Amino acid sequence: MVLPRRRPRPRALTALLPLLFLAALSLAAPGRDAAALTGSAKLSEAAGWLQGYLRLDTTNPPGNEGPAADYLAGILARAGIPSQRIETPARRASLWARLAAPGSGGRAVLLLHHMDVVTPGPGWSVPPFSGLVKNGRLWGRGALDDKSLGIAQLAAVIDLARHGGPRGRDVVFLAVADEESGGGEGTGWLLAHRPELFAGVEAVVGEGGRNQVVNGRILWWGVEVAQKRPLWLAVEADGRGGHASSLNPASAVHQLVVGLARVLAIPQRWRVTTPARAYLKALAPYQNAHWRQVFTHIDGAIAETGPRTFLFPGMANLFLDTLQVTVLQAGERINVIPAAARALIDVRLLPDTDGEAYRAAVARALGEGLDLKVVLTSPPAAPSPAAGRLYAALAKVLGAEAPVVPAMVPGFTDSRFFRARGVAAYGVSPFALEAADSAGIHGVDERIPIAAFDRGVERLKRAVAAYAARE
Repeated sequence: MVLPRRRPRPRALTALLPLLFLAALSLAAPGRDAAALTGSAKLSEAAGWLQGYLRLDTTNPPGNEGPAADYLAGILARAGIPSQRIETPARRASLWARLAAPGSGGRAVLLLHHMDVVTPGPGWSVPPFSGLVKNGRLWGRGALDDKSLGIAQLAAVIDLARHGGPRGRDVVFLAVADEESGGGEGTGWLLAHRPELFAGVEAVVGEGGRNQVVNGRILWWGVEVAQKRPLWLAVEADGRGGHASSLNPASAVHQLVVGLARVLAIPQRWRVTTPARAYLKALAPYQNAHWRQVFTHIDGAIAETGPRTFLFPGMANLFLDTLQVTVLQAGERINVIPAAARALIDVRLLPDTDGEAYRAAVARALGEGLDLKVVLTSPPAAPSPAAGRLYAALAKVLGAEAPVVPAMVPGFTDSRFFRARGVAAYGVSPFALEAADSAGIHGVDERIPIAAFDRGVERLKRAVAAYAARE
């Protein structure tokens, strides 16, 4: 999952005083601090599962989700819940389990998460697959995206099997491969080749929730009901190679760079879509007077050429089709002009943008002599309704602590596969996280506060139980 995040602002000195006090206490209690740093602190059952999960390197590519699927299957087996490991022809593994309820009629909720993670990259202060406990947090790639949600879902299924009362709905647990590369070897493949796994599924709980937490206070829970769509493009150029001392405007690199410059110069068109309008209207009551006015009348604040007022950082993504060049590949020697060059372009489309028209505009801007291919795309799909049995269960549990709003996010998740098939899908994060902890998604030092994780697990248990309860 790729979601833009705001950088945390520097805190006032007064906000640092409690941290300084805690630091002083830690100096007086070296034993406790040593336990926190070495990972020997006592963890809840679910946090212990997460720690083991974080220690499995499922970087995609190549994914290597098999050991992760086996790990989760072992936890389910010890709870008496059978599961099924499914592999694609490319040997990418996913794990499926169904907790059936007598009299459900086959109706079910799907608890969906992905096992693969993005590459850690350099700059980490701890080993990225250590599952280290440090400063009250579990550290590791996937701590937020998406292994913590997966363990919370696992705990909800096991809790129902252990303690649940009479149930009127089935609960399906699905851990998939390949989400970070578009889902072609995960959710997309399973829906196409193993549709029986999804029989009776009427709603999906997946990643993508956007919550607002400030100084420990939850301002609102954002349950994602709509998102942007991917359009990943590959551009290839062939030209005349040779020695770098020669004037060579026909080189592949020259053609590619010139073409990409034209693409990046395509004028941006700002517009307010129905999901963005609904999201901001839902948020308006929880803003100050100025932002309440802006959010309520967002169409008046956004012109086709740009905003008429200041916007929060990252907010522009709700109103624009965005385009980023993410990969450039050519030669490796400074004195040699390569004969071929390639670039990857990551486009995120607004929910109702015509994807083919956008691709054609990019092709025209690139000009002749460059080969443009679609790597990944997704059709338009209606937002999931902020209503129904599952949404009501989420609103009941989360709403006991803060308002629940239907959100639109500028990233994309596997929820798009289900919405395209008319199945309601909801992005949910049951974890109340400050901006500083949320910043680790796809960044360095990804971690989750253990206390926030444990509380989130309990929230999801209650929400799933409320959905599954007999009417």
